[in-house]
Amino acid sequence: MDLHSHLVPGVDDGSASIDESRASLSALYDEDVRRLVTTPHLILPYLESAAELARELSRHRRSFDGLVAALDGQPGLPTLGLGQEIWAADGDEMRRAAARSDIGLDGSDAMLVEFGFDLRGTHIDVIDAAVAAGRRILIAHVERYRYSDGAEPVDLMRRWRERGALLQVNAGSFTGHYQHSSPGSLELAWEMVAEGLVDVIATDHHGSRRSGVSPREAYHALQAKGKGALAERAMEIVPASLLLRTPSEAG
Repeated sequence: MDLHSHLVPGVDDGSASIDESRASLSALYDEDVRRLVTTPHLILPYLESAAELARELSRHRRSFDGLVAALDGQPGLPTLGLGQEIWAADGDEMRRAAARSDIGLDGSDAMLVEFGFDLRGTHIDVIDAAVAAGRRILIAHVERYRYSDGAEPVDLMRRWRERGALLQVNAGSFTGHYQHSSPGSLELAWEMVAEGLVDVIATDHHGSRRSGVSPREAYHALQAKGKGALAERAMEIVPASLLLRTPSEAG
């Protein structure tokens, strides 16, 4: 199962077309991904009003529905759901998103949230706002952030989890895929494994125009280090559990 990708065509920096999405989804199916929630960027600082936020969500939904219709009946593709990768800069922005039942991973109460690659502060207020609203929060690609000078990434990750967040790592980080764009991500991903801080592994797939990452390679890398049980939990069991509860059930 994959809870983080950018395969809704034409809405962000991911897939540009239905054909590109189809090719990417087929490749993921060949690597045993059977269910996928695709998560276009929802950048809250750029969506200041409720109307702007609603229009952006509607734009995502229209493109997603067009993709689903175009792929209907085609074999060898994962089952699709729609979510968002939410950029929330502070607790006020998180409260705006958490209050909407049309925001969440495939209709669930779980929200995939990013903080921007250059961290500004701890973002504890974002987590607290989500939890106070009865939402579960999954923090995206935590191994790729540029942590501020003097901050210890693992200590901050522990604080995030203590406040109720789960942590997502990109599959490609376990094989060094992001070492150029995110130096240190390989080492930090494996440090998280050693410290028991990996909750979910996802692809963050951006379509075939970018060099792809392989969930199978990540699984084999973890298995080779005796972490096969972690791979199963973070790539299937925990992701599936995050989709079980709706916002109304959470409230």
